[in-house]
Amino acid sequence: MDSVVDQQLPVRRMLERNPNLIKAAIELHQSGRIPAATYVLDLDTIAANARAMADVAARLGLRVYAMTKQDGHNPYLARTVLEQGLDGIVAVEAIEANILHRFGLPVSHVGHLSNIPRHQVPKMVAMHPDAITVFSYEAAKAVSDAAREQDRTQGLYVRVNRPGDEIFAGMVGGWHEDTCVEDIRPVLDLPNVYVAGLTMHPCISYKDTDPRTVEPTDAFFTMLRAKEKLEKGLGLSDLRVNCAANCNSATFETLARYGATDVEPGSGVTGSSLYHLYHDLAERPAQVYVSEVMHHWEGDAYTLGGGLTWLYSPDQWTPQCLVGSTFEQAAERVMALRLKGVVDYFGACADPGRTAQIGDTAVYPLLLPQMFMNRSYVAAVSGISRDEPKVEGLFDSASNELDENFVPLPPQETRARIERVARSYTTGSDSRVS
Repeated sequence: MDSVVDQQLPVRRMLERNPNLIKAAIELHQSGRIPAATYVLDLDTIAANARAMADVAARLGLRVYAMTKQDGHNPYLARTVLEQGLDGIVAVEAIEANILHRFGLPVSHVGHLSNIPRHQVPKMVAMHPDAITVFSYEAAKAVSDAAREQDRTQGLYVRVNRPGDEIFAGMVGGWHEDTCVEDIRPVLDLPNVYVAGLTMHPCISYKDTDPRTVEPTDAFFTMLRAKEKLEKGLGLSDLRVNCAANCNSATFETLARYGATDVEPGSGVTGSSLYHLYHDLAERPAQVYVSEVMHHWEGDAYTLGGGLTWLYSPDQWTPQCLVGSTFEQAAERVMALRLKGVVDYFGACADPGRTAQIGDTAVYPLLLPQMFMNRSYVAAVSGISRDEPKVEGLFDSASNELDENFVPLPPQETRARIERVARSYTTGSDSRVS
């Protein structure tokens, strides 16, 4: 990758590809319709992105499970992408599955980054997912026991690794490639479960740390070799190949060419990955973090924290924000995040001329945000493509929808709301998405 990074590229790309989102964010904050420290989800663009993904996946024969942890497990987003043709929702851990199930959303795959604690296994099985990932015989037996008690049959995904596959520290587990056949064989004798496929994370990543180019990971090829070994050694057939991380309409093609059957887009749904930064993919950016200038100190404008968590190398990218009380003002005033505290109370942006006013909106087009790690709000907003932004729902960091007094609404009320909004984006009759 070039030694000199264009730090303002994320801002420019957002202004090029979805300026209405910036406009809406400022308007909603300045009018008091959303509080500071809120992630805004552009449902119009998310619906269009999901529709594009569904079309590519259908052509390639892929099953698509949307990953919503990056977006605060937001049920408006989840129900909207399902309405556009995505096949289900993935929960990487039991905590996430419980949140999604609260809103009546189909949990299609659970447990591939964090296996299920034993006392929660029956609840996960009762959600009737297509697959539960297990890293051990003991985990498979727990699922077997729960499935037998519930008189149903549950598909399992297994994970097979080899030394050197680990990309993210701690994200490992499962069986070793060299001994996977014999070590997985006992799972076949368990009642009410069957090995349906394999899973891996990440399956595709940036080539030599260059976000402009992606290629399958070594771990992905380990999974493919393990699939062949399990089918040959255990007499299994048509095992599914489930792929997570860096999935979008462009990388779908690469993964399918090598044999993937399932893909799990997360940041791809909101067009907020590094790959989207460098390529005009079908998915456009659909989320921003909205903050407020709170005070000044020694040449910095301090913006409210709570949502400044993202995944990319800090030595490559310094987040930038657009600051102002109007879109025109903010588009001309881009500031670099100079300091973020150990506790995310404030983000200090370089403003030596003290051009920002206290109360100005600060909009951060962050790359790879991880809302589930934040304590910020999430606003699901429709009508942005028509310059008519409407806040459909505001959520706290525990994924509770809030009323005007910031009191959580009953989940059943949220269920009714998300159904109404998602149906308004129904494929073939949608006039809301430009």
